[in-house]
Amino acid sequence: MKSKIHELRKANNFSVSNKAIIYLTLIASLTACSQKKEKPMNEITASNIVEKITKEVKHYPKEPFYYIYVANSLCVYEILINDYSIKKLFKYEQQATPIYINEAILKSGKQKITYRIYPAPKEFNSGSDVFDFETEFRVKVFVNDNATGLQIENQKLITEHNAPTKIRMTGHQKDIPLTEFEGKGQKYYEHSFYFDAEVPYNNEGWSTGQDLKKLDQKNLEKAIIDFYMKRKEIILNKNKDTFAGQVFVGLKEQFIAEYRDKEYVRDAWNEFIEVYDNTTYEFQPFENYKMEFFGDGKIVCLRQINTDPRYREKSALFGKYKDADGNTRADFHNLYLYLPQGKKLSELEMIR
Repeated sequence: MKSKIHELRKANNFSVSNKAIIYLTLIASLTACSQKKEKPMNEITASNIVEKITKEVKHYPKEPFYYIYVANSLCVYEILINDYSIKKLFKYEQQATPIYINEAILKSGKQKITYRIYPAPKEFNSGSDVFDFETEFRVKVFVNDNATGLQIENQKLITEHNAPTKIRMTGHQKDIPLTEFEGKGQKYYEHSFYFDAEVPYNNEGWSTGQDLKKLDQKNLEKAIIDFYMKRKEIILNKNKDTFAGQVFVGLKEQFIAEYRDKEYVRDAWNEFIEVYDNTTYEFQPFENYKMEFFGDGKIVCLRQINTDPRYREKSALFGKYKDADGNTRADFHNLYLYLPQGKKLSELEMIR
């Protein structure tokens, strides 16, 4: 597989909005905080982060790698694994490539998949803004062995799920059964199902965070905005060491879950930070956002309120820049925040 960072950097040309969506998803997986909370972040710098991460990654005789395939008809969607957003596709099209999900699998056991689906744009949905009775959504979950190179012949289907349907009787005599999508006529539909996963690692992730929904929401929003503005300041000041300290554990947990080697980690890190040396990089207005909760209330972020598929449900903090070919690209700072037990709002941390 190619580097996720490589994919996101190549994918974020605004002329292809699906790729911009992939970019957002992947950036989200690279903004993080600490798994081992006792490790001072000032130990991590831009020059040693690759070495520090590589030392944490273990290899095993078997390295289960989980991924999903999605098929959607007359709808667009967002996929969550264990209530963490892993994929968004708001441009109406099919994705034929797998969606890797190990980074959201913290440990062995039961895993939750949630899909949030919305009607396809009116031009594909008979001019309607609600679900058609023929709307379909299917998810297949596979596992493969990274230790053997993820050979296609070694992949195993874990489970397959189809969006629920119901039978409606039609015809003059009401004697003809018609299968239709359960959410027919609605503007939004959400459903969850489960599968069992077995992995050799154990990431802490967001499992020990406080329930942010129980806190004063105005104070919480203010603390989140402060955090986002601090990230903006770090980028503007090109403080790569501070940035490395922020993202260290998120990157570490991702690469632990994906069993990455040093070369991969090095290439990913270099591709990740190179955009911040681009002289055309410019932050966009920070406005029209909403708070969104994930991780059963333990994760929070600020997302844009926007129907444009290039921006829909993406981070309120983002910048644009020109690549070497003169194409406009976007860099969405998807800061998924959580609050460790015993800490105050001013001590919010990044978890993904």
